Amino acid sequence: MNLKTDRNTKEDRITGILDATFEAFSEYSFDDATTGEIARRARISKRDLYACFPNKQALLMGTIMREMQRQNEDFRESVARAGELRSLRSKLEVIGVAVVEGILSPRMGMVRRLVISESIKQPYLGNLFFENGVAQRCNLIGEVLARHQKANSVGKRAEADRAAENFFSMIAFFPNMMTEIGMRSKWNEEAISKHVEAQAELFLKAHPAFE
Repeated sequence: MNLKTDRNTKEDRITGILDATFEAFSEYSFDDATTGEIARRARISKRDLYACFPNKQALLMGTIMREMQRQNEDFRESVARAGELRSLRSKLEVIGVAVVEGILSPRMGMVRRLVISESIKQPYLGNLFFENGVAQRCNLIGEVLARHQKANSVGKRAEADRAAENFFSMIAFFPNMMTEIGMRSKWNEEAISKHVEAQAELFLKAHPAFE
């Protein structure tokens, strides 16, 4: 019983630290957000902070990974909902909306800014962000496409994976670009729907083997 209680206490402490880290990084830059400020927001001592995270780089890594995991869970749920639909077009539209909503998420916007600002000094961050974000989403989309390939299609999964990367790029390009230049507000529900429907149609015309 004591072991379980101790473990839960540590998990709660880590959650509090990561919440405080995200707040501090959102308000300040990575360089300006001190571990003292993070400890203050988490309501723990710096000693307890360092017992969980040895340095600020570990805090950054933990923050990025947690937010990526949350986004991945949301995206998987969207893919699961899409799987209940019959037509590939309908599935792609549900998945496409999920892609755009992920891009527009303020929390993910913060993560992107952290990765971009720190990847020069910490190059592994870019790879971490890509492999745990875009690559995973493309893999899930590839699984959906593979189930819709015609029986006589050659090189099924490889073709599906390439097509998934193409679909993700088509959906993500304009929302990502406009968000980066401060035009996130242009993407209301209607704009997202029209964009996704248009790109899904173009994708299916370019990849008839999946329809």
